[in-house]
Amino acid sequence: MPRDLISQPLCRADQLGACIPDDPHAVSACLPLWGHNIGYEEGDLFVVDKLQAAYPRFHFHPIVQKLCDEFLNEHGHRGLPFASERCADRAVEYVRNGGCEDIKRVPFDGQSAYGVVVPAEEFPLLKQYWQHAGENVSSRVAEQILACIPATATETEARTTARQRVADVAGAAASDVFLFPSGMAAIACAWRTVSAIRQGRTCQFGFPYVDTLKIQQRFASGTCEFLPAGSDADIERLEQWCHTQPPAAVFCEVPTNPLLETPDLPRLRKIADQHDILLVVDDTLAACGNLNVLRYADLLATSLTKYFSGYGNVLAGSLVVNPQARNANELGSAIGDDFEETLGDSDVAVLAANSKDHVERTATINDNALLLVEHLLQHPAVESVFHPSVARRNYDQLKSPNGGYGGLLSIVLRDAESSTPKVFDALEVCKGPNLGTNFTLCCPYTLLAHYDELDFAESCGVSRWLLRISVGVEPINDLLARFDRALLHGTCHAD
Repeated sequence: MPRDLISQPLCRADQLGACIPDDPHAVSACLPLWGHNIGYEEGDLFVVDKLQAAYPRFHFHPIVQKLCDEFLNEHGHRGLPFASERCADRAVEYVRNGGCEDIKRVPFDGQSAYGVVVPAEEFPLLKQYWQHAGENVSSRVAEQILACIPATATETEARTTARQRVADVAGAAASDVFLFPSGMAAIACAWRTVSAIRQGRTCQFGFPYVDTLKIQQRFASGTCEFLPAGSDADIERLEQWCHTQPPAAVFCEVPTNPLLETPDLPRLRKIADQHDILLVVDDTLAACGNLNVLRYADLLATSLTKYFSGYGNVLAGSLVVNPQARNANELGSAIGDDFEETLGDSDVAVLAANSKDHVERTATINDNALLLVEHLLQHPAVESVFHPSVARRNYDQLKSPNGGYGGLLSIVLRDAESSTPKVFDALEVCKGPNLGTNFTLCCPYTLLAHYDELDFAESCGVSRWLLRISVGVEPINDLLARFDRALLHGTCHAD
């Protein structure tokens, strides 16, 4: 039987590298100690060699690595498999724009997937595209390719079901929904769509998930203005820009990762309408059904890996066109020209099965997170708690009638440099990247997302000592007790 992570979390030092969840296609791995997270970022083989899984855009799943070793890696060259020939072509373009000319495309016999191979010294550039764009071969698809089984992406009943559920959550028709092999693939498609129908720079409003910003900064012709605070003052700066050179599009998260702040979306919508700006909104962290944001967005992107799936064993994403947007026809046409089904049938089957209980699961997570936030706000060892319930004004105007405040929160401890590693090491919940699962997950988010730019993150108000907590469905008294024990441990050893 798979391990029950609600009652038996993976959190001990001897569990380093274990799959989270206990599934061969898990999208996270246990990094139980603070030092393990640093070792992971620095490529320490003691950590890396123990990983039985990983978040697939950052570290290669063992099955994907086997596919690369058997078909792509040889004679001083390394490669990566992409979901289709067109995805591979975009990777080739990215690497070529980075100055690499020695590039080879490698078809897989009888498959839609394609490999891209470059000299080993240029591999980090190829891996950048793999990470940012998320148009990758999943572990299930890699498994099928290795077994010489066609990895299809067809209109199965599961795909129809998943698409309709996404439409129901967003408040759209199924025909307005496009599915992708990751949330970042949906964001990348949104960026390509904007670039196809508008000229000029984009604006990132509020501190975002790392790859959303990188796409706007690093992809061909990408120029991005960054307003990291996402505050009323930043809205005023945006308005000033619009009087002279309005951006082609504004990208924002509702709420933001990891500070869980909510921008004034109605005001952004008003500015967008006044200056013919496209508004791209990522509502992943709101969790399914808590917010009603499609009415303000032109395009709505969501990582279905998180709350929609909820079990941590499949990557997927969606992009929804607001059918009421004045640019809806233009956007739908541009996406249609670009889009192809690349979320494998084997993955979408898991997505459909997992999402059956997303309504009940999200409701429990909402309740648990709110109680944990209230508890931590009163705890003497905690300096700051970030959660939409703490600063409600902008969030509340978007909240659905039966919606809650979501399951993600971040904390910064008092005497953070001394106490945070001790508290993290002692915490008895699963520890690894990812969020939105039915079991609680904690990670030192800034270390994992911004290890090479920690000073930049802190200049944007994101502490390097921040702990991000994705709350699950555990009995709440049990969960509170686990945090109390860890916080006591850190306080007692703070000297």
